[in-house]
Amino acid sequence: DALRRYGTIIYADSSVRFNSNSFNPVLIDNYIRGFAVRELPGHFLSCFTHTDTFTWFNQSYRNFESIYIAEAGFLVVTDTFLTRLIMKAWLTCALESDCLITHQSRTKCKETSSSKHRYDQSAMIIILTYFFFQGNKETWGDQKLNDPAPYDMFTSVPKNLGDIIRGAYEQYYLSRKQNS
Repeated sequence: DALRRYGTIIYADSSVRFNSNSFNPVLIDNYIRGFAVRELPGHFLSCFTHTDTFTWFNQSYRNFESIYIAEAGFLVVTDTFLTRLIMKAWLTCALESDCLITHQSRTKCKETSSSKHRYDQSAMIIILTYFFFQGNKETWGDQKLNDPAPYDMFTSVPKNLGDIIRGAYEQYYLSRKQNS
């Protein structure tokens, strides 16, 4: 409803601290792509997603071994036909217990032994991978490098726009009013 009403939604969770209000490059770029998140290079989707989630999407984790996961804590969505399809698929997955919260399922990761499952992020990237062609995969020395995915906002976000600070304490947040 908010997406249709306002045209573009900028979502940031409580770990995002904005240093600037210069959203124009992100908004202009997002009119073209429609959906933007920040990729996490070196964090592969198959390492943070239970195999049952891939099964729900009728996919194998092997198809996603070289796809980076992206943060769901800061995203920009512009109302287009494509983003409506993405949001519908994401919402459908969220409402199905076999999709997001898979019990007794494990990750299968060849890079590391990870047992963390990033529920919303995993589903989001599986869906985005359907709609956007992934960048080229290359090896440089001992590093595996990917071109940024088409939905990676890193190319349009000004460096000083904000920081992600996990577990930060805010001095005056939810504090009692001092009597004068």
